[in-house]
Formats: sequence, structure tokens, C-alpha cells
Amino acid sequence: MDTFEAILTRLEVREFSQEPVPFEQQVKVLEAGRASSSAYNRQPWTFILINDKKLLKKVGDLATTGPYISNSQFAIAVYVDQKNPFHIIDGTRAVQNMMLAGWSIGLGSCWVGGIERERVSHILGAPEELYLLTIIPFGKPSKKIKGKKNRKPLNQLAFLNGYGNPLPEKLG
Repeated sequence: MDTFEAILTRLEVREFSQEPVPFEQQVKVLEAGRASSSAYNRQPWTFILINDKKLLKKVGDLATTGPYISNSQFAIAVYVDQKNPFHIIDGTRAVQNMMLAGWSIGLGSCWVGGIERERVSHILGAPEELYLLTIIPFGKPSKKIKGKKNRKPLNQLAFLNGYGNPLPEKLG
């Protein structure tokens, strides 16, 4: 799948099959995060790969908006260094890369925001100075997903050379 197709078709996945995901694919997703751009190339992120089923269950139990972490094949806890003024932006860039990379190889994922951060960080042994941005569960979707998004038309949210100036009807 090419990058543009991955962007256009990626959907949030919260239900995962129990089909194992090879460790090599898990590392490939991590590599996509590592390869992300960051302000001044500071790379203010740390990733913890979680693929132990008991640990996934513990973490899922502490995710108020993401208990489905428990049913994923692996998850990635994304930590950022709060001393870096761009930590949220850069961390988010890494997350998007990982989610798109996963989708391109057949893995679904979903950003989880509601997390008991201190308790999860304690379980994972993360240093106190790092902020847990998110935990992203990954796995093969439990059912076939078409990848059709309901988005506003481009002419409602993009303008040419100034707000309100419409894009040409025909591009190119």
C-alpha cells in the first residue's frame, strides 16, 4: 500500500483478531516512529513495546477510553520529554507514522487518550520526568474494514492564497 492510500483509508480499529503479529512487524512499526521528523532533530520520544498478554491486560484495565488494549496483539506506550518545548507535536508525529506504517502492513490501531498515566508508568518502570502521551494498541482487525472515510469536501476547508478564496474547480 502506498503512503497516500494508507492516509486515505486508515480508520480507527478497536477490535482485534487474535492472530499473532510477527515480532519483525512490531519492530517495523517502532522503526516508523523512530524515523519521524522532530524539531531540531531532538527526537524527544521513548517507546515501550508491550507484547506480553498479562501486561497488555494490566495496561488495558488502566485505560479509561481504551480497555481494548487488553485484546490487542501488542501496544506501544509513547513517552515524551516535557523539557522539550515541542514534545507534544513531535510525539504526535511519531504516533501518526507508527499508525500509518501499521495500517500499510494490515494492522489496525487507535490513539488512546484516557489513561491512568502515573499507574501505567509505574507498571512499565518509566522515569517520572517522561510524560506518557498515549498508548497505541495494534493488531489485525477482527473484521474486514473497507477504509471509507466520511470527510468534508476539500472546498469547504481549503482556500487558495487567502481565506475564502475557492480552489479552482478543476485542478491541474
